[in-house]
Amino acid sequence: MKKNYFYQMLVALIISSTAFAAENASNEPVIISGTKFTYPLIEKWISEYEKVNPNANIKLTSKANTDQVADLNIIAHHPLQSELQHNQEIIYAGRYALLPVTNNNNPILAATSKKGLNRKDLDRLFFEVIDYDSDEPVQKSKYKANIYSRDNQACASTTLAGYFGHQSSEIRGKKVFGDDIYLLSAIKKDSIGLTYNNLGYLYDVNSRNLKEGIALLPIELKKEAKLILSGNLDEVLGVLEATKVETIPVEKIGFIYSQQKDRKEVSAFLKWVLTDGQKFNHEKGFLNLDKQVLAEQVNRLSDKFLSLK
Repeated sequence: MKKNYFYQMLVALIISSTAFAAENASNEPVIISGTKFTYPLIEKWISEYEKVNPNANIKLTSKANTDQVADLNIIAHHPLQSELQHNQEIIYAGRYALLPVTNNNNPILAATSKKGLNRKDLDRLFFEVIDYDSDEPVQKSKYKANIYSRDNQACASTTLAGYFGHQSSEIRGKKVFGDDIYLLSAIKKDSIGLTYNNLGYLYDVNSRNLKEGIALLPIELKKEAKLILSGNLDEVLGVLEATKVETIPVEKIGFIYSQQKDRKEVSAFLKWVLTDGQKFNHEKGFLNLDKQVLAEQVNRLSDKFLSLK
């Protein structure tokens, strides 16, 4: 009798412990961290998701301010295989474009306004590669400029350099640490300052116009893309989603997640981002994924991660 009673109590304890653990797990916040310039979009996704899911508990935090392991890490460059652990995958959820920008008093604007800078011109302006095994002189840009960029490990630097076939360490000029928004502060103080930045920082997302004190660097564009240099944010997004522009880097943003963490709260949020959440990308200056890539991400989430039910 005592033996049966002991087993009954043991089973009850296991059941109650499992239920308690499950309840605690469901109350734990979903932690998101990573590339900071994406935060305006991530914050928008979270706020809109919580409107339709009042019990959701999602926290966006910088890496420096948390000792918790993030459930989702935001990435905004094409990762090397060494950057992903064996149990990690990426779900892509949007794209961003990088445009060259300068102080609106820079003499280069008048000098390049007719034709615009082509890809080779931009390469010579922003990058310096020294081949110590070659006797040929290094080709330099004919324009005087002070280049500003993020540190070599930043996603924007990695994307910019990779698009032009370089390493981020080969970007010329001065490194600006912190958020990408500080690049704009740098060129506003320097009449010959040049940098690259994403649309969400270059444009006022409320007025949809280019921010004061800066001007887009004239670049070579085909007829169907000319609106990029004169249009508002929505017009620029429309052109970049409709056509590939040789002189403008475009890269995906995504979430790195661990396949070993089978939290349905994470899965539910990612599913919402890939469906309802896409309509908020433009508002914050980000491009949508094209339909084929978006469908692939939904399938990957369903097949490789968690149940979407």
